[in-house]
Amino acid sequence: MSFEFTPQEQTRVQLAHLGGVQLDPIGHADLAVIAVLSSVYFVNFAAVAFLVWNRNYPPLKSKYPFLMAAIMISMFIYFLGDLVLKAHVHVRGRVLSNCMLFCVWMRVIFGAYMVSVLTTIRSYALFCIFLCNRAFRGKYACCAAAIATVLAIVFVVVTYTMPGAQTVRYVPLIEMCSMSYAYRAVVQGLLWLVWIINAAINFKLRNITSSFNESREMFVACAAVFTLLAFNTVILYTHPLYPTNMALRITETLCSHVIANFLWWFIMFRSMYNCAIRRDAYLAEWKDKLVRDGLQKQYQIARTDPFSVTVVSVASSNVAKLVSLPRGMVTDHDGFDARTSFSRHSM
Repeated sequence: MSFEFTPQEQTRVQLAHLGGVQLDPIGHADLAVIAVLSSVYFVNFAAVAFLVWNRNYPPLKSKYPFLMAAIMISMFIYFLGDLVLKAHVHVRGRVLSNCMLFCVWMRVIFGAYMVSVLTTIRSYALFCIFLCNRAFRGKYACCAAAIATVLAIVFVVVTYTMPGAQTVRYVPLIEMCSMSYAYRAVVQGLLWLVWIINAAINFKLRNITSSFNESREMFVACAAVFTLLAFNTVILYTHPLYPTNMALRITETLCSHVIANFLWWFIMFRSMYNCAIRRDAYLAEWKDKLVRDGLQKQYQIARTDPFSVTVVSVASSNVAKLVSLPRGMVTDHDGFDARTSFSRHSM
């Protein structure tokens, strides 16, 4: 695949011009975007491997490691769909010109929607623990998964019942995939709905005191994503052929993936960094802060997230205090037995 201004690319630009479309050719700027973001995701997958390997480390366990790993995989699938929809690559041949595959299944369903719904499920899990005093398992986890699946099925049914010209179609003249105005509204409406639900859940969580900064993390996530959704929605309707403009397509792609990656690392960086650099010291600090914040009560009832309770005596400011510590945090006052931390069924 060439990123030079070849005769074939020149012909594509000229044909687009004859059709009334001002088309910027695919060039080195697109290649740079692909190279930079591919490098970022390579580092991200190394981080995911580290996260999964250390999934029983309590500060990482509290972040739902498998859920966060799934979010990262969905972000990468979203990136692959973006490359085709936004014409960063030449959309030619049987595979790349399959707009339904790349733009609907990869970019929307297993990309943007999956990232959004998994993030919302994470917020709901925190809601169950902190406000409902229930572990996020059993009927609560099944209910969240069922609602997410039903929404996806409804979206797929709507997609395949709409006329082909009203969803996503391939435009041979300019070798691009194009979404109709109606289908853009369906896609954006789905994403807005999921994030509004997420925001509503996090509004309920606004006053929780947390050792793990969950409420702050999710507030930042919602604020950033609503900004991105607003930007994307404006671009989609004010510049319907924005992939033909190099500056717009690059800006839109970079904004989407920089924000998505920022949010993932905003949630995970502190725990992952400390796990790698100062594992034992950070674990001791983490346990102490858990007790100071009085969160052992919330966490003792959730096998999937924390642990059951052991009563121990902890010295604080030279005064002995009797506190309830999660069982997985103690074998003695100084030691830690990783085998008893969290349930292996934790997400």
